[in-house]
Amino acid sequence: MKIDRRNALSLLALTGAAPFAITETKAAYTGHVTFDHGVASGDPLQDRVVLWTRVTPAAANSLDIPVEWEAAHDPAFRNIASHGRTTASADRDFTVKVDVEGLKPAQTYFYRFRAGKTVSPVGHTRTLPAGPVKDIVLAFVTCALYPGGFFNAYDDIAKLERVDAVVELGDYYYEYGAKPEDYGMSIGEKIGRVPDPPHDTVTLADYRARHAIYKRDADLQAAHARAPWICVWDDHETANDSWAGGAENHNPKTEGPWIDRERAALRAYYEWMPIREPAPGRAFESINRSFQFGDLASLIMVESRLVARSHQLEYDKPGDLPLTVYDSKDPDTRKPVTDPAVAMKVWAAVKAGNPPPAPYTLGPDIPKLNAILNDPERLMLGPRQEEWLKLEIEKSVALKQTWQILGNQVVMARTVAPSLYRALGKEKVQAILANLPDSPYRARVAAGIELFSYDIPFDPDGWDGYPAARERVYDAIKASNGNVVVLSGDSHAAWVNDLHDASGQRVAAEFGVTSVTSPSVGDFMPNLDLGKIFMAQNKEVVFCDQNRKGYTLITITPETVTGELIAVDHLSKPYKRGTLVTYRVTPADGPGVGEIIKI
Repeated sequence: MKIDRRNALSLLALTGAAPFAITETKAAYTGHVTFDHGVASGDPLQDRVVLWTRVTPAAANSLDIPVEWEAAHDPAFRNIASHGRTTASADRDFTVKVDVEGLKPAQTYFYRFRAGKTVSPVGHTRTLPAGPVKDIVLAFVTCALYPGGFFNAYDDIAKLERVDAVVELGDYYYEYGAKPEDYGMSIGEKIGRVPDPPHDTVTLADYRARHAIYKRDADLQAAHARAPWICVWDDHETANDSWAGGAENHNPKTEGPWIDRERAALRAYYEWMPIREPAPGRAFESINRSFQFGDLASLIMVESRLVARSHQLEYDKPGDLPLTVYDSKDPDTRKPVTDPAVAMKVWAAVKAGNPPPAPYTLGPDIPKLNAILNDPERLMLGPRQEEWLKLEIEKSVALKQTWQILGNQVVMARTVAPSLYRALGKEKVQAILANLPDSPYRARVAAGIELFSYDIPFDPDGWDGYPAARERVYDAIKASNGNVVVLSGDSHAAWVNDLHDASGQRVAAEFGVTSVTSPSVGDFMPNLDLGKIFMAQNKEVVFCDQNRKGYTLITITPETVTGELIAVDHLSKPYKRGTLVTYRVTPADGPGVGEIIKI
């Protein structure tokens, strides 16, 4: 799908002019303005970086607002590196985005904007290095639910002594509304964080308003001003569980055609985020791109939601999960029923609205489920992006870069659903359920525990829902002899995973980034260490924490990639922070990486 769009970037080089010089223009807004949403930079390259802000006029109007910008080598702006002017227009919600060219590699720059007599806050950015590189420090973030808590993780990143870039893996914001039953509002109402608009975002005005309330957050502003950001979207930037043809949280009957909602969401995203927009001829949804860190690493960002993804299975959606009849007389030896007459009797009772007669129950038809999931036609990236990814890894290896860092939205490791019955015994599980608050979540948790007592993938929305597509990615990694480390978002949990192909060969390492504020399954059972159960029941899971919030700090050197999982309290200010765990990955001769070691 291609969507007509205007070129968003306007840059006029004033090579002989003084900083912030204005030339006369036709009718323009001359009233008071503010910079309520801070400043940001993004998509750094060796010679350029995108600068962003939003100008807020004091009076509603549709006139253009002249805006000047400058980038300097020093915070006092005595040594100007580049400067120019553009306009903030109502057509782009008064956002401003310029691609500043002609910069030097591995240089720190300070930048600011001015509209009339008002000067913006000062931002701090940095270009990518060229040639030999000693090390890189990157902060990876994902899943920031505004009513789910305070953005303390962003504040902590802003205070880091060093961070070369912040990499955002998706779910920068959420589309849900502010009804008491809406996602996160049980916390949001208590701490005064209520999303705007108070309903699900559907229209262009809705998505713009949601961006605006996020960027009014002081902690998020501080993190944007601290370092350049490299961003991709996941599903909530449009709607929950989005795919190439729709989304779980989209109803065409009441919310209109999906393409209109997607177009509105992406237009607002490009307006409000410090990201380059697709080149002419590329689909509006194509934001896969790569960033070169000298001779050390390539950061390869993929798009896994809107370009090609096949519809994901949803376990709680009627008809998505194939079911069969089980004899559960002995729960420890529960077996599928093979007698057609018995199966027909059970199905007849269920279709009549009755529960399955004892001792029978309905459960996942695992062979049928596996057949569906393993269909090679199920797409995550799509053929063109798969080929692009293969070439990017090969190019990185050919350039003799030690590492290929894959920025990816969803968890890649194989993770079987955690069976609490197997880990704790049925009696202890029932006691845990009895102690949960009596709420709609209690029934959902109980249903989930029962479902996860079967050997099924934990998350069909992740790469486990697209195993053939995952093997094609693994084939590309093996063919290149690269050293790939995957960084993944979406799961609201912290992971360190040892990725193996279908034959059992180690292919890559994965650091799954926990959420800034969004709840995980562990939050619904706070007295249970669900992460340890994942580790015990999944051979690819080296470490898992299903409760803490925060971010992952990655330090890359020629010898190692070190992942420090930072835990940050999100329900109070001031907050506590600490290192949850640190793991190190080393390169390997040939395909894959070396052993993943806790330090």
